[in-house]
Amino acid sequence: MSKNNNIEDMLSQLITMVAAIQVEHKEMKQALEGMHQEQKEMKRAFEGMHQEQKEMKRAFEGMHQEQKEMKQAFEGILQEQKEMKQAFEGILQEQKEMKRVQQEMHHKIDEIETKAEERHKEILDQLTAFKHDQDFIWEKTVRHEREIHAIKMKLS
Repeated sequence: MSKNNNIEDMLSQLITMVAAIQVEHKEMKQALEGMHQEQKEMKRAFEGMHQEQKEMKRAFEGMHQEQKEMKQAFEGILQEQKEMKQAFEGILQEQKEMKRVQQEMHHKIDEIETKAEERHKEILDQLTAFKHDQDFIWEKTVRHEREIHAIKMKLS
């Protein structure tokens, strides 16, 4: 009886652990989707800035003083682009790290599932053994009952 309780407790703990891992996995996936959306917004902003650069260049052609000012503005934008590129690379690095963590989580989930399958098989094997024992006991009981009945019939 206590073995069954222990097995039920183990199954309950295993189910609780798998549920917690699934919740963590879902939260990580939502965070990753949020980062992906931020990346899209940054890309749109970058494309808008790039378009503005083209318009500024056409407007300032032909005027030397304005070309110098545009060059200074352009250098500032390039600096901002470098900073954005560095920020973008940081985001990509974080995304790689999240993918690595996600792969580790998948690996851990696979390990948990494998262990759960092994434990499930052990439990089924034990239940099968219990069933065989029960069948054997019933057969023996019936045989004894028949023998007792036969002895009673002979004595009567």
